[in-house]
Amino acid sequence: MAKIKQVKLDRVPEYLEVDNAKKNSITVNTDIEFHPIDISGNMEYILHVFVYDIHGINDVLVLIANWDDTEISGVVRNDRKDDFLCKESRLIRCSEVNKKDVTIKIPMTVKLGKLQDNTSVYTRQFKVFATLIPAVYRASKWSEAFESQLVF
Repeated sequence: MAKIKQVKLDRVPEYLEVDNAKKNSITVNTDIEFHPIDISGNMEYILHVFVYDIHGINDVLVLIANWDDTEISGVVRNDRKDDFLCKESRLIRCSEVNKKDVTIKIPMTVKLGKLQDNTSVYTRQFKVFATLIPAVYRASKWSEAFESQLVF
């Protein structure tokens, strides 16, 4: 099974602009090490990359893995919930990579809606969470919400 060795940002703007019309670009590099069985078996993976605005201690992330339809939720560990900003996914075929170590570059766009009319600068902590889901794994999904009545 492959493993993620490192997730790092290649290109981060000095300022992320909060505006409905502005888009902020970042580049995330994910270093992956494939097991020899991955390469010989032509294993396929989906790499999911999530960007969060962290408020204090990181939330505990709960991953609902379903190949290309993967969702993530946070369990709040402090008074404030981390903000999900964006997600990108890439299919990785070991037969195409054909080497043990590879770096996947993923350009991402972070769009932050307008918060207020005046301009201010705030320092925030952003983090990227990456997960690699193999083709041979489990699949999970929630149903739609439904209502019923309880009878006592």
